[in-house]
Amino acid sequence: MAINFFEQQDKARKRTGLLVLCFAFGLVLMIGVLYLVAMIIMNAIGSDQESGKVEIELFNGGVLAGVAGLVTIVVGASSLFKIMELRSGGRVVAEMLGATLLDPGTRQHSERVALNVVEEMAIASGTPVPPLYIVEDPTINAFAAGWSPNDAVVSLNRGTIDKLSRDELQGVVAHEFSHIFNGDMRINIRLIGIIHGLLVLGVTGWICLRFLGPAMLGSGRRSSSKNDGGGGIGIAIMLFGLALMLCGFIGTFFGRLIQAAVSRQREFLADASAVQYTRNPDGIGGALRKIQQVGRLKTDQLHEKTSDISHMFFSKAMNSMFATHPPLPERIARVEGLSVDQVQQELTQATPAIRAPEPPPASLNRGEQSRRTAAGDIMGAVILGSVLDDAVGRIGTVDQEGLLQSRRILDSIPTPLVDAAHATATARHVIFALLLDRDPSDQAVQWNRIQSLLDPSEIQQLKRLQPCMDDLDPWARLPLLDLCIPALSQLSESQYRTFREILDVMIRADGTIDRWEWVVDTVLDRHLEERYHKPGAERKARARLQSCTQSVQSVLATLACMGAQEKSEARASFEQGMMSLGWDAQFPDPSTLKISLLRSALRDIRRVRFTERAAFLQACEATILHDGATTIEEAETLRAIAESIDCPMPPFRMPSD
Repeated sequence: MAINFFEQQDKARKRTGLLVLCFAFGLVLMIGVLYLVAMIIMNAIGSDQESGKVEIELFNGGVLAGVAGLVTIVVGASSLFKIMELRSGGRVVAEMLGATLLDPGTRQHSERVALNVVEEMAIASGTPVPPLYIVEDPTINAFAAGWSPNDAVVSLNRGTIDKLSRDELQGVVAHEFSHIFNGDMRINIRLIGIIHGLLVLGVTGWICLRFLGPAMLGSGRRSSSKNDGGGGIGIAIMLFGLALMLCGFIGTFFGRLIQAAVSRQREFLADASAVQYTRNPDGIGGALRKIQQVGRLKTDQLHEKTSDISHMFFSKAMNSMFATHPPLPERIARVEGLSVDQVQQELTQATPAIRAPEPPPASLNRGEQSRRTAAGDIMGAVILGSVLDDAVGRIGTVDQEGLLQSRRILDSIPTPLVDAAHATATARHVIFALLLDRDPSDQAVQWNRIQSLLDPSEIQQLKRLQPCMDDLDPWARLPLLDLCIPALSQLSESQYRTFREILDVMIRADGTIDRWEWVVDTVLDRHLEERYHKPGAERKARARLQSCTQSVQSVLATLACMGAQEKSEARASFEQGMMSLGWDAQFPDPSTLKISLLRSALRDIRRVRFTERAAFLQACEATILHDGATTIEEAETLRAIAESIDCPMPPFRMPSD
C-alpha cells in the first residue's frame, strides 16, 4: 500500500480542523448542561417566597453568557496554557514523562543498537536525526513527539531496547517515524491540551465544592442569624461546583472519546507504514507479540501524565474503556496477513522466552572499507535524471533498500567524524570542517578569520577533523550534517548564538556564498532555528501555489542559473520548469537573483498546501534536469529546498557499480 506523503500532510491538517469542531461541540454540550443546572438553582432560590408561588424561568441571557464565558475561559485558557507549555516541542513531552536524553556516545550495546536504528531511519528518510530519549520502564513502548520533524524526538522504553531484536526494534521505530511523516505529532500535542483543559474544569468544580462553598457556608453560620446570605451563597457555590464537576466528567468523557477515535485509525496506518518501510512484517509483528507477553504496568506504577498522552504511545499504555489503540490481535493480524482468530489462538498458547536483542548485521569497518573519495569517482560528478526523479518520488517514505543504503552511508563516514558529530562539545567543529573550502587560498582566508573566534583546543580539534573530510564520500556530506542535529540541539542559547556567528564568518570569509555553503546554512536554519527561537511556530498551509508566483519564479530562476554556463541555457531551464507548472513567465534578470534571497522565497512557499508543494518540487526537478545532467551541488541544493518546505527527501540512490 503506497502512502502519499503530500496527501497525508494535508489530511492531517484537515483532521486538526475536525478536532477543533469536536472540541467545540463538547464545549457547547458542557455549557448547556451547566446552564441547565444554574437555572435550576436560580429557580429554586427565586421560588423561596412566603406566597408559595413558583415562577420558573427557562431562559436568562445573563446566566447563559456567564456560564458560556466561565466554561470557555476555564477550558480554553487551560488548553491554551498546556499547548503553550509544550511549544518547545517533543523534548518537553518526553521530559514530562520522566524520559532522559540518551547520550549519543554511549557504549552500552542495546543503546547503541537503538541509536543506530533511529539514525538509519532518519538518514533513509531524509529527516533530521531526532534526539533519542529513554523511559526507564520495563514494558515495551515508544512514542514520537513534536510539532514538526524539526523539533521531534523519539522516546523508547527501556524494555523496548532490552527485549526486542533489531528487526523488531526497527519495526517500532518505523512506526514512530510514520507518525512524524503523516503529521500526527501536531494533532497529538493539541489533544494533550484539549484533555488538560477538560480536566481543569472538573478540578475547578472540586475546589468550589470542597473549599469555596464550605468556606462561605461557615461564614454564613458565624454571622448574624438575621443575615444568613453567606450560607445560601455557600450552598449555591457547592451546588455549582458539583455541576462543574459533572461537566468536567462529561468533558473528560468526551475528550477520551475524541482521543480514542483520532488515535485508532492512525495506529493502523502507522503499522502499515512500518511494514512498507521495512518490508518485514515480522519485525513490528514480533514486537506486538512481545508486548502481549510482557504485559503492561499496573495502574499504581503508571506515570501520572500517562492518561493524558496515551494516544501517542506505540501500544496501549494503560487499560481504559476508551482504548486509544486497536486490540493487539487485530493489529498483528493486519500486519502479518492472518485472521484475528488465528492470532488469538497463537497468543493463548505457551509463549516462547523473550530473546535478547540481536547484534546488528556485520558491516565493513569504517577504517577498512573502500570509499569513493572524490566526486569524479561517482559518474564524473554527474548523476542520472532517473536517480533524481526517484528521490523526489520517495519523499516522506522509507523502504528496505533505503535503509540498507543509509547503513552503508553511516558505515562510510570516518569514525572520528561520527564520534565528533555525536558529542555536543564537538558537533559544531564537524560543521566547521564541512565548510572549509577546497581551494587553498579561500581556506587560508577562512582560517585567518576564525583563529581569533575559537579557543586553541578547538582549533586543534578542527585540524584533527579536517583530514577526515578528504576520506568522506561527497554523498555522505548531508547525512553527516543530519547526524550533528541532535548534539547541536543541546547547545545553550548563548552557545548556539556563538556557533551561528562563527558559521556566518566562515561562509562570508571569501565575500561570496556558494551553493554548498547555502545548503549548510539553510539546513541548519530549518532544523535548529525553530528549536531556539520559534518553538512550536504555527504555519498555516492552506495557500495555493499561484499565490506565491513571484517566489516560485525566483527559486526556479536561481536553480536555472546555478546549473548553466550561458544565459540562454538558464532561460531554457527556467522555461522548462515553468512549463511543468503550466505557467508562462519572463525569465528574470540574473543580476537580481541572489542565493541569500532564496530563504525568504522558500518561507513564502511553506504557506502552500502540501499537495501543491509536490508540483513545485517537480518543477524544480524539471529545471535541474533540462540540461540532461545533474551535479552533486545541484542535487544537494534540491534536497535543501525540499527540507526547507518540510518535504524530507531521502538520499539519492546511485546505481551499483
